[in-house]
Amino acid sequence: MRTKDFDKQQRIKEAMVRLILQEGINGASVSKIAREAGVSPATIYIYYSSKEEMLAEVFQEYSHQSYHYLMRQIQPEMDGGQLIEAIVRGYFAYTLEHEEVFSFVEQCSRCPTLSSNVSEEECCCEVFDLLHEYQDRGEVRRWSDPNLAAVLFSPVRFIAMDHSRGPEMLEAQLEELIQMLRELLLVH
Repeated sequence: MRTKDFDKQQRIKEAMVRLILQEGINGASVSKIAREAGVSPATIYIYYSSKEEMLAEVFQEYSHQSYHYLMRQIQPEMDGGQLIEAIVRGYFAYTLEHEEVFSFVEQCSRCPTLSSNVSEEECCCEVFDLLHEYQDRGEVRRWSDPNLAAVLFSPVRFIAMDHSRGPEMLEAQLEELIQMLRELLLVH
């Protein structure tokens, strides 16, 4: 039995992401992914039993990645307003720094068979645990996790996907969004 090689597996994942963004889920065949990754199709089956399993695993991994990145942006001594700003700016920075992965996750999240296995609340449970601490301290309103996810992450995605605006306009939109979210979410 052949051994697994982390670098090869990473090349396979990156190739799959690129091809899905270029050709869609159905257009990215195992043979095309293998060619793009510089491996044989048989090599892919060392890591994944099928294209569907590969897609599901990579989608789940990359869905969680943005929230792990986000948690590294948050400091324990932040107040509620600083927390909201860190979440918004951190998530926005992630979308810019990992544009391909972000676009891949966005595309896959619109696929019912994939998205049913990965919920936003499940992916960002650390973020929700932190928000619950701020709720318990009386700094953040007690809204449901699905609504918190909707108001915190959806607007950032919308701003991040608008490539027609310059950096100054994006910064103004982020600033306005942070102010709106502070007014909505903070206990006054």
